[in-house]
Amino acid sequence: MPKPPTFVLPKGLELEITDDTISIRYDGDVSLETTMDRDIKEIYSGGDINLTLDKVTGTLSATGTITLDSEVQADVLHGAHIVLGDKPVKCRAISAAGSITIGAAKLAVDCIIAPTIKIDPRASGRVTVLECHNELGSSRIKGGFNLADYEDMFGNADEFLVERGLLRLADTSESTTSDPSLSEESTPEIEEIRPEEEDAEDPLSLSIDDIEDILEEEFGPEDSALQEQLSDTLARILNCYADTDVPPAVNELRILVERRDYDILRNNITELWTRLLGFHQKRGIRPHHQATHAFNLIHGLLAE
Repeated sequence: MPKPPTFVLPKGLELEITDDTISIRYDGDVSLETTMDRDIKEIYSGGDINLTLDKVTGTLSATGTITLDSEVQADVLHGAHIVLGDKPVKCRAISAAGSITIGAAKLAVDCIIAPTIKIDPRASGRVTVLECHNELGSSRIKGGFNLADYEDMFGNADEFLVERGLLRLADTSESTTSDPSLSEESTPEIEEIRPEEEDAEDPLSLSIDDIEDILEEEFGPEDSALQEQLSDTLARILNCYADTDVPPAVNELRILVERRDYDILRNNITELWTRLLGFHQKRGIRPHHQATHAFNLIHGLLAE
């Protein structure tokens, strides 16, 4: 009889089990073949999520790829990429920073949004909003409005997204955001770095311009310009909480911006927005519209 695989509980794992649910947060890949007859409440992975279960529920978020070979009756799925098979999918929102691929499944989804979406022509069911940058082929799916059509027919497209913890896709046809304060005209030019003959051994003699030059040498002109835009936009969000406690998601956003962790920030911006919404929902108040707008701006700035 072959020896069963070793059971390991790795360091850094956060595991919460109740009589009915299971929640997992782990910085590495998460692979499950059983939930011990419990519904998934939440899974967060700093890598990939790969589930081979009869049914997937709850909220799944990953910085990598989510691959599900299961019936889906979930709330939210968000990852860098998402791959779903042919089994039924019922979900409020499915979003990805990169791509979503769906097989010949029967869908019941409020919104599917990603730069690239590929759906098997045999897929059926209903999706209220399908938003992507690529051309979608024919399918048997009902609904499938893009956000512009949804706005024309029903209005409140942004509210529709916010209620589901989603952000608009960045407009790839524009190199800058639509916010005048972050437009190309208002972004300071980065001058070419030239060697200085002045004595800069004394750090107290360094001017602000000298410090900016050092940052550009370390990170490059493009990163320096991006960092300035991100910092300005972050300041708008922080201003919304000047007279109250700063939500944990905003603090994490601040740390990522200050550390210039652009890849991690790019992969986690939607999850941070979802967590900020949860923070406000528990208190029965909506996020300030300036915070909502600023999150969309950051999402656009980080788009590849």
